[in-house]
Amino acid sequence: MIKKVFLATLLLLLCAATIQGMPTSRKGYCLCRGKDIASVQIHRILQVEYHRPSASCDREELIVTFKDNRTKRCLNVNLEQGRRIKEAVMKKKKQRSPDRE
Repeated sequence: MIKKVFLATLLLLLCAATIQGMPTSRKGYCLCRGKDIASVQIHRILQVEYHRPSASCDREELIVTFKDNRTKRCLNVNLEQGRRIKEAVMKKKKQRSPDRE
């Protein structure tokens, strides 16, 4: 009887250790898949979303929503226009959030 309780306890502990070490999200799951666009006409932009690197995606993402058909495309953050739009978004976020001192 003691052997059965010991084995059951050991099995339970092994299962708990296995579950504890399992990842909660898939690595490399990014919103932008495939090729990013190099530039976009500013007057066509409806909305811009900037996502920092995170546990699920290890790169910066800049998603542009177009006015005419509301499609979303990814803009290359490493090129000139992408850098400028990213800086504008970051500046706007900084102005919105109050300084916490």
